[in-house]
Amino acid sequence: MFYAPKHSARKQSPVRRRMAGVAVAGFATVGAGIATSSSAQASTVWDRLANCESGGNWSINTGNGFYGGLQFSYTTWNAFGGQRYAGRADLATKGEQITVAKRVLQAQGPGAWPHCSVVAGLTRANGSAVASASSAVASRSTTRKALSSSSSHGKLAVDGIRGPKTNAAIERWVGGSVNGDLSRGDVQRLQRKVGSAPDGVIGPKTVRALQGHIGARKNGAHYLDRATVRSLQSYLNRH
Repeated sequence: MFYAPKHSARKQSPVRRRMAGVAVAGFATVGAGIATSSSAQASTVWDRLANCESGGNWSINTGNGFYGGLQFSYTTWNAFGGQRYAGRADLATKGEQITVAKRVLQAQGPGAWPHCSVVAGLTRANGSAVASASSAVASRSTTRKALSSSSSHGKLAVDGIRGPKTNAAIERWVGGSVNGDLSRGDVQRLQRKVGSAPDGVIGPKTVRALQGHIGARKNGAHYLDRATVRSLQSYLNRH
C-alpha cells in the first residue's frame, strides 16, 4: 500500500514496490448488499487503476514478481487473504482481485498505489464500498483514537511489516497527522526529513536516503522492503 507497474510497454511504477511492504493489519470485510450504484462506481475506479497498473490486463504475469490487474506482489496477495482465491493474483478473477485490493485500501489508503491512485482518482469512498460513509468516518475516528492512546505505550514489533502502528510512528517522527494511514503529504515530510526530493512517491532514491539517515544497510531496494522496514522500526523504537 511507500506503497507504477512494470510490464511490457510501460514504465515501472512505484505502486507495486510499495505494496510489497504492506501490513496484514486493517482487513476490511466486503459485505453483501452493497448498493448497485456504489458497486458500479467502485468497479469503474478499479478499472481505471488497473488500466494504469497493467493496461487493464487482469491476468497479466510477465515474470517480474507482480501479478494481475492491480500488480500484487506475492507477499501482498498472501498477506491480505488472496490465497483463499488463488495462489497468485493473475490466477484469480477480476472480482477477487478487487476484493483483496479493497482490504489493502482499507489498511493503507489510496497511497498504497502512489502514482496510479492519483491517475485513477481512487479514494476510500469510491474504492472501498465496504461501509456507509458514517460508518467509515466512525471507523477512522476509532482507529485514530486507538493509535493516539497507544502510540506512546510499547514499542513497535520489529517484523518488517509496515502496518498502521508503524505508519503512525513514522507520522509522529516526520510531524504528520497520526492516523496510521501514510498519505502523500506524510511521504513528502519523510522525504524532506531524510534529504530526498519531496515528490510524495517512495522510490529507490528515497529508500537510499532513508537508509543512510537511519544507518540501515543500503541494499539497492526500490521500495520499502522488509529489511529496511525492520531497520526503520528499530530506529523509531530508539528515538
